[in-house]
Amino acid sequence: MLFGKQVSGDTRGIIAALNASQAVIEFTPRGEILTANSNFLNAVGYSLSEIAGKHHSLFCDPAYVSSDAYRQFWQSLANGEFKSNVFKRFGKGGRIVWLQATYNPIRDGSGKVTKVVKFASDITEAKMSEVDQKGKIEAISRAQAVIEFTPEGKVITANQNFLDVLGYRLDEIVGRPHSQFCEPAYAASDAYRRFWDDLRAGKFQVAEYKRLGKGGREVYIQANYNPIFDDTGAVVKVVKFATDTTEAVRRRIRNENLSQTINTDLGDVMQRMVEATQMTSSATSASSDTGAIINSVAAASEELSQSVREIAQNMGSARVNVENVFKHAEGATVSATGLNKSAAAMTNIVTLIQDIAGQINLLALNATIESARAGEAGKGFAVVASEVKNLANQAANSTKTIAAEITNIQSVTGEVVEALDLISGSMDTVLENVASVASAMEQQDAVTNEISGNMQTAVSAIGQINDSLGRINHTFASVTEASEKVKGDVEVLVA
Repeated sequence: MLFGKQVSGDTRGIIAALNASQAVIEFTPRGEILTANSNFLNAVGYSLSEIAGKHHSLFCDPAYVSSDAYRQFWQSLANGEFKSNVFKRFGKGGRIVWLQATYNPIRDGSGKVTKVVKFASDITEAKMSEVDQKGKIEAISRAQAVIEFTPEGKVITANQNFLDVLGYRLDEIVGRPHSQFCEPAYAASDAYRRFWDDLRAGKFQVAEYKRLGKGGREVYIQANYNPIFDDTGAVVKVVKFATDTTEAVRRRIRNENLSQTINTDLGDVMQRMVEATQMTSSATSASSDTGAIINSVAAASEELSQSVREIAQNMGSARVNVENVFKHAEGATVSATGLNKSAAAMTNIVTLIQDIAGQINLLALNATIESARAGEAGKGFAVVASEVKNLANQAANSTKTIAAEITNIQSVTGEVVEALDLISGSMDTVLENVASVASAMEQQDAVTNEISGNMQTAVSAIGQINDSLGRINHTFASVTEASEKVKGDVEVLVA
């Protein structure tokens, strides 16, 4: 039994009460285990036989056991010094046990420490909960800006995160009112008074707040104000947990302004797209009309080209015929010239005949004279001479007629030659004109062929333009639809 058997009745009652409520273990002044009650054994998970005679270090971290602090701990106890604290110990299997304990040196009648009695309460569950809560609070404090206020709104304390966000030192804000972080107009408003009235009434507050840092710098925070209650339900302080959202809010404001600008620009783009779509529709219609007209022109140019080819062929034939006529006219001119020469030669012959007829007539006259001289003997000769004279006269008359006809022939042949010369000249002009027209027709045929080819190319190009306009129109429609969707998304973003 603890403390031995020679104790008074009251002392035994106290010891029994301690054994019932406390974990109790006894050590030698050097730390060897003498005995332990069931509360202690339950706390550490050992049986008494497993720990009796073992050293106290069984319950400690090996690093601590080998330290000067641990040796000093037991030296102090051996010297009779009382120890009280919360101790971290290890139970069976290395399980952590937290003990609220006192180490009590027990002295004999001479004052010598004979043993050390440890009274302990197992606070493992509470300590683990405390550690957990402390860890959570430390995690929150590491991650968030934390500040504490009195119910009247005066600063009690703040962590470094809060000081960094607002740019103050702790001594610059402790005891100062919360309103120093607010715009003056808001701090003087009914809304601000209601804000603190609600907190004093225990109402939780959470929102995004605009605050002023040191030097009036604007700061945005996402924060919650938490009223802290005592055991009577009264609010004893307000703890504020905050996250610095300044950059995010500034980006949001910029995005809102940019979104409004984009929304306006998209509206303008959509209007322009609608106008462009209408213009492309009109252009498509005009292009179709132009295509129809060009098709008609192409058909007409093809017909013109065919007519020009036919005219060119006819002019070619006319040229050949004119060249033949020109050749025949030249032949006629040559023949008429020969005829004129023949007529001239006949005139010479006629003149010769007339000369011969004159000589014959002269000879007949001489014969008549001589026959007259001969008298009766020359009558027959006179008759012959008279006949010869008559024939000579007839020949002379005939040659006059022939001469007159030859003169007429020469006149006519001269006119024929002159007319043929005029015809030849006219044929030269006609031939030149026909050649010029034929050349012009050839050029015109080339031009009309080129026009026809260009018209066909234009028709093909118009078809491609129609296709392109159709695709452009479809593209404009798609862009308009996409712009409408983006506009809607931007409006949602702005909202």
